[in-house]
Amino acid sequence: MNEPWQHALTVSADDPSQPLPGIGELEAAMQDGGVVTPLPALGVLHVAGPDAAEFLHNQLTQDTKNIAENETRLAAWCNPKGRARILVRIVPSDTGLLLIADADVLAAIQPKLQMFILRSQVALTPLTPTEGLMGLAGPSAEALLTQTVGSLPDQVNGLARAGDLHIIKLPGEPQPRYLLLAPGAQLADIWQQYSAALTRADAAFWQLLDIRAGLPEVTSQTQETFIPTMLNLEPLQGVEYDKGCYPGQEVIARMHYLGQLKRRMYRARIDAEPPAPGQTVVDGKDAQAGIIVSAAANAEGGSELLAVLKIDKATDTDLRVNDAALTLLDLPYQPPA
Repeated sequence: MNEPWQHALTVSADDPSQPLPGIGELEAAMQDGGVVTPLPALGVLHVAGPDAAEFLHNQLTQDTKNIAENETRLAAWCNPKGRARILVRIVPSDTGLLLIADADVLAAIQPKLQMFILRSQVALTPLTPTEGLMGLAGPSAEALLTQTVGSLPDQVNGLARAGDLHIIKLPGEPQPRYLLLAPGAQLADIWQQYSAALTRADAAFWQLLDIRAGLPEVTSQTQETFIPTMLNLEPLQGVEYDKGCYPGQEVIARMHYLGQLKRRMYRARIDAEPPAPGQTVVDGKDAQAGIIVSAAANAEGGSELLAVLKIDKATDTDLRVNDAALTLLDLPYQPPA
């Protein structure tokens, strides 16, 4: 856990001996009021300098030279074979661009990304030790955020700012969801205020909401495993095909223009505990049919998950993971063909 969250939770009035509400209670709280979740596993990398936007433009799957000040964008950084090293959310700030992603993966890729700077005027600075992120969902959470910042983003992936606070509207239906980035100096006060007014949830519940929104992630177990199109980054607007070259661009473009996508991400459930990212999905003959992207427990005693499956195997009725049968669920967007 990063230092800002250690401090915020230490000074909080929460009783750590008290168990958090169950998933069903959290779902009800989100419908009728709101939930708030500390997200210390997320990290932030600050990319600054005169060449910051151009540098990221030449590295990521996203156009970073034309991001408006009130929007955020998803993107991947890939290896030369087009496999995603990391998925990031790009957030504009007064002093450059911020990359939000899994903190462990972000720390692992920073030295590699640094190697590509060469003569560019770019500085990479990890903000994970000084910034904290929390998730908020539900009508009461939205009302509380409105009191804090005045007005919130209208569109999914939109950005609102109030001083050093960044508020991002996330995909999620039917209740609104937001990601709040705050400096460590403000985090404890904000957490005390919000956790007193809203129902506290844990990171596993937030991951369940991400899964229901069809949002993929790349973890240390799945780095350089998936091509971004396999992770549905096209319908999530995380791949820009008219921006020019970047690592892995030829592979990704070939899949797009020649229609060679043989695997894509699906949403599913199993009546078992959540499998770990990177675990294998098999068919009735024990042949590999896919790989787990993420998973989280649900209120029914089972799990919901995202998995990249072979398209020609996805409709098989005998798919399973850890001997638990896989049942496909709808994604909230139109997946790639």
